[in-house]
Order: sequence, then C-alpha cells, then structure tokens
Amino acid sequence: MKKLFEDLTSFKFVVEDGIFSSALTADRKEKVEGYIYPGFIDSHAHLVGLGLKKITPSLEDLPSVDEIMKVAKSSDAMILRGWDDEIIGGYPEKSEIDLIDRPLLLVRRCGHIGIANEKFLRIAKIDSDDGILRESKMINALKSLKPDHEFLKKAVDAGQKEFFRYGVTSVHSDDSSDLPHETVKELFSDLKIDVYEHLHIHSLEEMERLLTLKPKTIKLLVDGSLGARTAFLRSKYDDFDGRGLLNFNRDELVRIIQIANENGIQVAAHAIGDGALDVLLDAFAHSDPSLRHRIIHVQMAWPEQIKKIGELKICVDLQPQFFVSDEKMSKERIGSRMKVAYPFKAIIDNGIRTAFSSDAPVEIPDPLLGIKAAIKMGIDVQTALKAYTVEGAFQEFKEGNKGLIKDGMIADFVVLSRPLGEDGNRVLATYKRGEKVWSYRTIQEG
Repeated sequence: MKKLFEDLTSFKFVVEDGIFSSALTADRKEKVEGYIYPGFIDSHAHLVGLGLKKITPSLEDLPSVDEIMKVAKSSDAMILRGWDDEIIGGYPEKSEIDLIDRPLLLVRRCGHIGIANEKFLRIAKIDSDDGILRESKMINALKSLKPDHEFLKKAVDAGQKEFFRYGVTSVHSDDSSDLPHETVKELFSDLKIDVYEHLHIHSLEEMERLLTLKPKTIKLLVDGSLGARTAFLRSKYDDFDGRGLLNFNRDELVRIIQIANENGIQVAAHAIGDGALDVLLDAFAHSDPSLRHRIIHVQMAWPEQIKKIGELKICVDLQPQFFVSDEKMSKERIGSRMKVAYPFKAIIDNGIRTAFSSDAPVEIPDPLLGIKAAIKMGIDVQTALKAYTVEGAFQEFKEGNKGLIKDGMIADFVVLSRPLGEDGNRVLATYKRGEKVWSYRTIQEG
C-alpha cells in the first residue's frame, strides 16, 4: 500500500512498504499537524539501562541520603541508580545501606561508581570495607548476577517506548558490559526500533575469545567519568589527589585495536579525560579509516589532539546535553582546563565526522534537548540535525538506508510541533518504517 504524508509546510512524500517512494500517487493520504523531519538516531546509549530506569525507582535529583534511603526501603530492587554527590554532598555510606535487609547496589548517575551493602558484596563475591565499586570492579559485580529474563524484557520494552517518545528510531546501544551477549541479542530480537549493538570488550583475552561471535563493532571503556573522578587526565584533578583510572594498559589497548583492524571490526572507544585520549590516539595510530572507528565523549581535548583525530580520520560521538548538565561539576573537577572541555564546535569545525547522542540513561534520550544544547555551544541547527541523523547512519555504515527522507530509504520520521530549533518544541508522533509507533495525542487522551 502507498500512503502519502503531508505536513504543515506542504512538504509531502509517499511511503510504500516501509520505504520512502518516488511514486506520484497513493492509496491513502495522511495530513499531519506538525513539521516532519527524519527519525533521530541516538548513536550512543544503553537501551536496557534506560528501560531499567523507567521500571525501577530513580534516585535522580534526590536532595539527601535520607531521601535515598526512603526510596531504597520502599523498593525491592537490587540495583537503584541516579544519586549525585554534587546534590547530596558526598557519597552514601555503606553503614547506612547495610541497614537495608536485602542485597543492594546504589549506582551514581554516571554509571561509573556504586556503593554496595554487605549482602550485595557477598553474592557478588567481592571484598570491600567501604562498599565502593569503581569501573571494572562494579562491572564484574553486575556480570556475576543471574539475569532475570522476564524483568529484562519488560525493561527493554520500556526503553524502546522511551526512545520512540523522543523521536528516536535507531539506537547504537552498549548493553553487553554487564549482560551476556547472547542475552542481549535475545532481548533485542523482536524490537521495532533498529538497534546497532556494540559488543563490550573488557580485556585482550576477552577480545581473542569473542572473535568467534564475529562482531561488527566492539566497545572499549578506556577510562571512567569526570563525575566519579575516574576519567583519566594528563594531570591531577583540581578537587582530588589523583589522575583517574585507565581500564587498559597501553600495550593491551594497542593489541586489541590491532586485532580489530585485522578482522575488519569497528572500534567504539569511550574516552573522557585528556590523558585517556592521548593513550587512545596512540593506539589508533595505524588504523584503517574505512572501519570508521569512533571515539565516544571526548569531553576534554587540546587543539593538537583534535588535529590528530582529524588526521587519523576517526569519527567522534558526542553528547551535547553533558555541556549543560555537567557544567558545575566539571568546573570543580578540572578548573582552568575547562577551556579545553566540551570542544564540540572545534571538533566539527575541523571537519571531523560527528554524531550526537544521549548516553541514556545518563541523560534523557531527547534529541531536541541535545540540539538546544548544541545551539548554546555555537553549533547551527542544521549541523546538529545532521549529527542526529545522517552522521549516526554513517557510523553504523547505513548512510544509504537511513538518516534522510529520500527515495529508497527506510521511512523513519518524526513529527514536531514547531520548526526545529524553536523553543517549546515537542515530538507529536514517531513513525518507524511508515508505521506510527508513538503519538503525543494518544498519551494525552490516555
């Protein structure tokens, strides 16, 4: 069946069997009361994590440890996420969490550090006097838990619905960090949203062992986060006597990327600190540009590092919302080095292929908020839109299939209440392959 769509600007197109068509006639017509744009692509997020955030109580924006404990006591969840030491004035104490009579891990909003009670530490078989689990220690603890498939399926469905709510029709997702790859693959098997899954690699041994899975893309967590003070810096933090953590030694990182190159595998590497970026760029020195390797975050980068990214023809994947939500925290962590923090416009101005994303559940997966933040950084609306559509498609090798409203491409599109870039905008409807999968009107009526 051919269906003609037309928006308030008289922009029109035909969809046939889920594909944009050049046909001049149609069997049906739908006039939409809004402005049509290509479906958004969130090029770095955690679909399972977002879903878990939707179906478990959140600790976000709670003003005190007392309020966190109230939520923890009223819930039966083993893992709760979202507390922020910048709000509550420090970390929750293990002694307080030990008062909860079940295994419990409280994860900071960034996802890079958590505080566990004794019952949780026992089932995870970890010794920790203060209950603090950072980076690989927390990942290993989470991997030790037996997946609850029914609960995870509920989370995945909730995550998909949340992406559709914000006009996101494709997501690049990293969920195998603390879940088995086979579990993730099964969970995503019948979703409508397109998922470009990254296989998370924690070590050289794991890279060699998982080659049999023939992954298209691997995810490397090179360092941590500024919020948890685990992002690896060239010099010490302003508010902490340390430089952060590297999750790989230099030789190991070089060898993993070498194996990826030899096997035609794309590398998506998380690097937040300028020290981590130095190590990663050295490891990428002899990489194959055709594999479209990417660096995720790049929250600190000096001019010579940006130049090197361009010379190596590496893509980047940035989160404009961080520029707004991390502003106060970042100033405390790195002080005068804020001059090289969030250099997103400089990266784009240097001609580096740049996609935008949310890192949900760290941020709400709302590209409209991301575009608003990008504008605040001096990036124009059309460049921001391209970063949420065309560039995301490019980074998953699908630029010929999605990211534009064009004959022969997948009919993914979103209807907005106002022209892109205007204040007060919202998603009115999301269409996946020409099918309406989310509607603001339905929510209002419900």
